[in-house]
Amino acid sequence: MLKNFFTQDLQIKLGSLFLAILLWFFVVTDIEYFFDIEIPLRVEGLSDEKAFNNEIPELITARFRGKGHTLLWANMTMPLSETGLVLDLTKTKNTQIYYLNEYYSEHPDKFIIPRDYSLDLIHIVEPESVWVSVEHMAHKELNVKLQTDITTSLGYMLVGDVNVTPNKIMVHGPRSMLAEMTSITVPRLTLADVNTDILISLPISLEPQQLFSLDTGTVTVSADIQSIGSVEFQDIVIRLENVPPGVDISVIPQTIGLQAEGGLDRLLELRPEDFTVSFDFGANWTPDVQMYTPEAVLPMGVQRINRFIPEKIEIVQK
Repeated sequence: MLKNFFTQDLQIKLGSLFLAILLWFFVVTDIEYFFDIEIPLRVEGLSDEKAFNNEIPELITARFRGKGHTLLWANMTMPLSETGLVLDLTKTKNTQIYYLNEYYSEHPDKFIIPRDYSLDLIHIVEPESVWVSVEHMAHKELNVKLQTDITTSLGYMLVGDVNVTPNKIMVHGPRSMLAEMTSITVPRLTLADVNTDILISLPISLEPQQLFSLDTGTVTVSADIQSIGSVEFQDIVIRLENVPPGVDISVIPQTIGLQAEGGLDRLLELRPEDFTVSFDFGANWTPDVQMYTPEAVLPMGVQRINRFIPEKIEIVQK
């Protein structure tokens, strides 16, 4: 019997169930309800010469009265509409507290809602008041600070610095806050196992974002990643440094070769005169030693000197 109940006249029974649910839905949604919905709080009338120095809530909770189907539709579509309470700051000078229910009672035209919603705004639930503080707008160019944690793949290296473009950004905001600022920090960029050049756009902002505007909201981070190689350079003149006056010193040989290791593309661009090889006589010479290893100043993109050719030089005091 029970099995026959669920299998016989199934379409009729499902249709009856659907009609019953539909009827229930229309009855329920035709009743008036009270419903809390978040709506935007919009501000207007603030002079271009003024800026906020405190955050204003972007959303407020309002209690509405309306039929169920209207409230259901409004709850789904209101965020996409122009609904909102407009806070007119034309007459605000420095600091003022707006009691939202009182403000709405005095300025009902500042509540914007599409006519087809057929909803009544009963009162503002929260916040009950909004504190607004304004001051003079300031404009200041701030340095962009970069934070990176970049590791290259085996056999590759970073050549030169990690660059950020632009390296300065014009910022607009409250004068008292901007006065103490010198830089904007880009969110930390962490990259691992890198074996190609880096070119990445990153968002940049100042907190709290509501109080500041930037001429650009993104910066570009770039870096030169090269495979590691080695190249020999010859005929580099050896410089003698800190030789006391009146002391006659000679170096044998007068030129030297070296094998440099670094970014291969960079090494192929270098010439022998780009290297500085020297011997600091005042700091390193002793009478009982003749053979010395010189020192080298590494050009950008060179990791190290693998060896000198020859490995040592002779310092002779005449």
